Amino acid sequence: MTARTITDVITRPLPPLPLTAAASAEVLPDWAQPARRHPAAQPWPENLTRMAVGVVDSTGATGWFGPVSATVARMVFDQVAPAVIGRELAAWRAMASLAPHGRHRQGAHLRLAVSAVELAAWDLRSHATGVPVGALLAGERRERIPVYATALGIDIDHPLAPDIAAWLVDEGFWAQKWGLPGAARGETPRADAARLRRLREAAGERARIGVDVGGRWPADYARQMLPVLAEAGVCWVEEPGPISDADLARHGLARAAGEHDYEPTDQLRTLGGDIQIWQPDPTWCGGLAHTLSMVELAARLNIRSLPHGSGLAAALALAASAPAAAVPAIEYHLTLEPLRQDHQLDPLVPAAGHLDARTAAGLTSGYRFGEGDAGAAA
Repeated sequence: MTARTITDVITRPLPPLPLTAAASAEVLPDWAQPARRHPAAQPWPENLTRMAVGVVDSTGATGWFGPVSATVARMVFDQVAPAVIGRELAAWRAMASLAPHGRHRQGAHLRLAVSAVELAAWDLRSHATGVPVGALLAGERRERIPVYATALGIDIDHPLAPDIAAWLVDEGFWAQKWGLPGAARGETPRADAARLRRLREAAGERARIGVDVGGRWPADYARQMLPVLAEAGVCWVEEPGPISDADLARHGLARAAGEHDYEPTDQLRTLGGDIQIWQPDPTWCGGLAHTLSMVELAARLNIRSLPHGSGLAAALALAASAPAAAVPAIEYHLTLEPLRQDHQLDPLVPAAGHLDARTAAGLTSGYRFGEGDAGAAA
């Protein structure tokens, strides 16, 4: 690559998160639609005001990543742009260990800002070289990446839920993940046990099923659920909260965590604990290069990584750059992901439970910017 220098960091508005997905981005079949939970997305600030971050080089070319919230975009300008403007575009290792400008250099929103600039720079490098991001990052190892389906947006009590569980298996998804509402509703574990039995009977004995607790189960409820989860053959329990490592191991259950490990110190603490599955999000925890290094560390510790899916294009590039033993699959949220990709010119849609790694330049297919786009620069 001819030496290029980063000369500016800019933003452009993206459309708000829509209420319904375009038909071309939809994964669930028509017959399954009545089982959706509504609303599909929360009215959080990052869903109402969405921005794309652009990194501009000395040729005038721009690489993009988004969406980020208005708060994160402000941090991009105030703390990240001063640290990257003037750097060589090719110096990706320096970007991976970037020290933001200012006294306060930690926190979730700042890590999102660092991630956005790093990912936009990968998009720009990819277009400058004509090489897909995965190949630039580590010499692309895989062409097709298995996907696991997150069904948190499906009403598990709807009569169609078991049919959806069976459909996910037939479609070839690597696994499926569900939420259990019993504790939040004040029910006994018997209710969640019945839900799990229905799913297992529909999906079959060999299907991988995960459960997302989100750290919300009370300790007594969690202890009572352990034999239920084990009997149902649950493959992993995500953020199980008060369940001890010893109790999980005694019931043969894998602990999954890491989605909200923003800082490297948080990531090292999680990987140093007793977990079997790490769930990093490269759009939240520092970008692609840093996340790949942590995935490689996790693999050396015999911990598999199942990247969180909020930034699907970044998770796909990460998985394409890693061996299957390290990253066996990435997450696809059945009801949220079609909405989250509304700003993409060509949304990523699984086929036969897989996504094809990009063979063209760019991290994504490109962005559909918002109406009345005025843009902004650092």
